[in-house]
Amino acid sequence: MSRVLPKKAAPVPPVRLAGRPHQVGITSTKPKVRYQLSEVESGELRSVGILGPADKEVIINVKGAAELHATAVEALQVRIDGRRFQLPLGAVGEVPVIFPDLETAPPPAPPPPAAAKDRRKR
Repeated sequence: MSRVLPKKAAPVPPVRLAGRPHQVGITSTKPKVRYQLSEVESGELRSVGILGPADKEVIINVKGAAELHATAVEALQVRIDGRRFQLPLGAVGEVPVIFPDLETAPPPAPPPPAAAKDRRKR
């Protein structure tokens, strides 16, 4: 009688954890700049839109590294966790820009409003 041995299971690849959460702020210096921001790890599309100089800063939450596509990348200003991020010098036109997973933390939440004091004399 021959004995049948179970086959060894294929090794499970290590799980790559998503990066740290970041807040990415995008503003534009030119009108009608179309942008698209996605996460590199998951490929998830986080934000799509059109920006102009009069628009408020768009804040997008991402995990890990992020990739930015735009019709005029040189016209965008990017802040990551409150710090301005310098775009590469060769980034002109529709060149995609990848922002690494920086060792920064999102800005802390604003403190709660102070309770009103009772100023009546007793």
